[in-house]
Amino acid sequence: MATLYDVAKLAGVSPKTVSRVLNESHLVAEETRKRVWEAIRKLDYHPNVMASSLKKKRSNNIGFVVPYGSDFVFHDLNMMEQLRGVHDAVTQEGYNLLVSVPLSKKDSHQEAVRLLKKRSVDGVILYPSAGIDPIIAEFDAKSLRYVTLGMYSERQETNFVEINVFPGAYLATQFLLAQGHQVIGLITRPKSFFNYPKEDLYVQGYRKALKEAGVEFRPELVREGDFTFEGGYRECLLLKRTHPEMTALICASDPMTYGAIRALESLGLRVGKDVEVVAGDNLPLTQKLFPFLSAIVNPSYEQGFQAAKMLISIIQDGQDAPGVFLDAGFVVRGYSREA
Repeated sequence: MATLYDVAKLAGVSPKTVSRVLNESHLVAEETRKRVWEAIRKLDYHPNVMASSLKKKRSNNIGFVVPYGSDFVFHDLNMMEQLRGVHDAVTQEGYNLLVSVPLSKKDSHQEAVRLLKKRSVDGVILYPSAGIDPIIAEFDAKSLRYVTLGMYSERQETNFVEINVFPGAYLATQFLLAQGHQVIGLITRPKSFFNYPKEDLYVQGYRKALKEAGVEFRPELVREGDFTFEGGYRECLLLKRTHPEMTALICASDPMTYGAIRALESLGLRVGKDVEVVAGDNLPLTQKLFPFLSAIVNPSYEQGFQAAKMLISIIQDGQDAPGVFLDAGFVVRGYSREA
């Protein structure tokens, strides 16, 4: 089995230089770095990760703490896309991913603190759920590393990756208006689910498109969903029964889209004919099951991927990172409404 000294001898450098290359030090010239990595490949050298971690006082683990328990988490496809992005980024950087699914929101906050205090992980990725402020304050005071999937506060400037859904909602509404729809329903996200410090951006985008088209905003056409199939089914039924003139519907998540489609079918209505439905995430499963649906494109995978990259950068550099905003988009598919 090759050793660090064997690598140093083959590359014609000192063992200290090999260590610097492995630790990604900027003190090594690029030509020397390439020579060392070539020697590592030829010798099939594998550093002792455990020893390296102990020396650096790091675990090489990244924590991903999700709220609301396993019954919700493993049924939420959008969250799974975020988790997939986190996993890919973490493994690319040579870290391990530790996923923690507490039973309740309160437990999720305490779990994040426990993981960091016990040094089970070098940093955590959190959801900006209501009540997280004191946890973040404790992290900041003790220099514990974290990144939030969204902003937990309007004053937050660092350590977050937020999706700006305004463009997606605006373009979706604009598209439906251009097709002649005048009564458009919106099942938006729940105000209490995570900590949304500003007015709902789905509603803002929706209202802006209506105003530009000279169509009156009717608040009764906006319903608060809960990201679930059941929530989409319930709110769509209510909207269609109280507003039978509704000819189009925008959903803020794909699971709610599935529920809305089932609700319309239960009323004997045809999606894309009687009522046009816009999906809320554009997840891979939606593209397979409902390839005819236009959709708001929610970059969930990219959000998770960038959050993990940001957290690793914070851990390695010892500094907070500027927050990042990702814009939601919109894709048109298979529009088939009869004139």
